[in-house]
This record gives sequence, structure tokens and C-alpha cells, in this order.
Amino acid sequence: MKARLNILGLAALAACSPPANNSPAPTPTPTPDVIEAPPLASVGTLIGEYRVAGINDAEIDAPIGLTLSISDRRIRFDGPCGEAEWDYQLTGTRLRTSRVASPNPDCLGTGRSHNLTIALAGALDAARQASRTPSNGIALSGGGQSVTLYSQ
Repeated sequence: MKARLNILGLAALAACSPPANNSPAPTPTPTPDVIEAPPLASVGTLIGEYRVAGINDAEIDAPIGLTLSISDRRIRFDGPCGEAEWDYQLTGTRLRTSRVASPNPDCLGTGRSHNLTIALAGALDAARQASRTPSNGIALSGGGQSVTLYSQ
């Protein structure tokens, strides 16, 4: 009789327990490879005359051209509101700029080209790296801002 009760007890327990999982374990899905950005291509030197082709990833569409003249230690912009200048240091791709002259503030409040001057000055103030673009231009960038230059 005890054997029968044990069998009944085991049958009752089996009925209450979840069904056994006899399916094979799922195959782990492969994680996507992390694509690393290619290293920045050094510009070597910034010395030269450049056309400003873009500011903050937008092409320039204006009735005037913006140009920069860069010596071994200074970036110079002679725009519609006067001259702006930055001292700079370039080590590899790391760039450090410091504004030493600004355009006339009374002039900057008017005209679309003057807004470009303000955007250019802000992007050069924030620039922390210089690198080659895929189209062999130069990108000065940092702080979420950028300037794209092409040799003249």
C-alpha cells in the first residue's frame, strides 16, 4: 500500500511541475562587430591660402567668398566686417586656437554674409583638431563645430 501511495504522490507532483524543456539551447546571436573610425589623417602643415567651403557641415552659398590665410602660427580672416585672427598650435591632428583680433561688432549685426563671419569665427574658436577630408580638403573641428577648407 505504501508503494502505491508513493507512486500516486509522485504522479501528483509530476502533474504540478512545469513540463521539461527538451529543446536545444538557443544559439547565441553574434554581436555586430564594432566598426572603429579610421584614424585622422594628419594635415602636416596648415600654411597656405584657403577657400572656406563649409561651416558646421553646411556648404557655403553666399554672394561672397570666404578665405583664410594661414602662416606658421596665425590664422587670418579678412571679411566684410574687418579682420579676425587666431594664434594656433598644431601637433599631429591636435589643434589649439586663440583669437587675437575680432571683426567690427557694429558691422556684424547686418547681412547674411556677416552671419557666416560669426559662424566661421565661432567654429575656429572651438577647433581642437585638424585632419584631411576624403576629398583632400582640411577639416578644422571641435565642440560640435567645423570648418572645411580647400587650397586656393
